[in-house]
Amino acid sequence: MDKVGSTDQNKFWRELKSWVAIILIALGLKSTVIASYMVPTGSMENTIMTGDFLIGNKYLFGARTPDWIGIPYTRTGFNIPSFRLPSFTKPEQGDILIFKFPKDKHLRYVKRCIAGPGQTLEIKKRKLFVDGKKYPLPPKGKFVRDKIIDKDYSQQNVFSSSPANIDNFGPLYVPEEGDTLTPESTPKHVLRNVLGLSGHDFTIENDHMIIEGAKKEKYITKQNYFFMMGDNRDNSLDSRYWGFVSSELILGKPLFVFMSWDKSKPLFQIDEKIRWERIGNVVN
Repeated sequence: MDKVGSTDQNKFWRELKSWVAIILIALGLKSTVIASYMVPTGSMENTIMTGDFLIGNKYLFGARTPDWIGIPYTRTGFNIPSFRLPSFTKPEQGDILIFKFPKDKHLRYVKRCIAGPGQTLEIKKRKLFVDGKKYPLPPKGKFVRDKIIDKDYSQQNVFSSSPANIDNFGPLYVPEEGDTLTPESTPKHVLRNVLGLSGHDFTIENDHMIIEGAKKEKYITKQNYFFMMGDNRDNSLDSRYWGFVSSELILGKPLFVFMSWDKSKPLFQIDEKIRWERIGNVVN
């Protein structure tokens, strides 16, 4: 009897170790290769719909080891040291990207990259221009307002130091790695945004900055920055409001829709609640 009990115990531990290994591999893949995301808002309609569940590719821009450990779907946890592997490619203008929301890094946002590092964008009467060339509205993009906001109207909470609104904005230069920024040559809201995204403790004066307690007359950027907008232009909380996304915050690209729920339908109408026609749609 002792021998049989010992054999059963060994079998239990072998199976437990196998399950632990499977779970660790799955978590490793989720953290570094692929991940699923649920879209809670309509800022990318009709390219991506509210209630879409996306599979995202996380290794294109450099797989990242986990930087936070905690209870899933909560904010209970703690940060841990992390590093990023070399990337296969870099985000480009026109890419739809998944990234950590700069104002709350626990949130994941999905927007389209309108302008990348070194580019200058401007919006005139809703028309978007990048480096002086008109950037067309994406095929499934849309406006929901009939009236265009007057260029002289100053909209609150817009990422600008001068009168601007979401229909009339810029010109705005998007910093790239290695740029030299100074209080005299760089708009203060841009300087604050870049320094904040880099995690610095700082204050800005007219001709100098205090960064981590040291007086600096210039700041050389350590990473690239990107300007994001939703395809649903009138209903998108994007870079027009909160500024740039740094390369460190970019997680990957959505690949396809693996499930889609119509939130207006009750669960007992499951066949109508699932938007079957969206499952498998490639995101672009």
